[in-house]
Amino acid sequence: MSRPYLDILKAHNAFQCVECGKCVALCPMAETSPGFSRVKSPRGVVQQALRGMEDMPGVASCLQCRSCSQTCPAGVDVAGLIADLRRVQARSQLSVCSCCGAPMLPADAGRYLEGAVNAGFEGDLSYASLCPACRRRAYVRNNS
Repeated sequence: MSRPYLDILKAHNAFQCVECGKCVALCPMAETSPGFSRVKSPRGVVQQALRGMEDMPGVASCLQCRSCSQTCPAGVDVAGLIADLRRVQARSQLSVCSCCGAPMLPADAGRYLEGAVNAGFEGDLSYASLCPACRRRAYVRNNS
């Protein structure tokens, strides 16, 4: 395990995980990701990171809602850990905002949201292809 990787684990208290599963119980990815499993769950990502695994599908799938970090009784900052691991992993797993280029949701979560976000919208712009900040600006511009 490389030094920067070890520093990420320490910075987010990953070694304190007691595998209680409370983070998994609150994770919205169970609803938004058809392939959600223990491997993609917050708990799974922490355990994979502690084992030094390189390919962690849950890192790209995370919605970054922070529910996992807020509920962890051991004080593990799972969302922070995932955010830092996401920076380390290849960016090719994430889509980018078509307006500003900011990293966005993973493809499976984006497909799930596309129907809900674009429902009833008529036009060339796909709200689901925009980051939250650009989506708000486009919505205000198109509805004012």
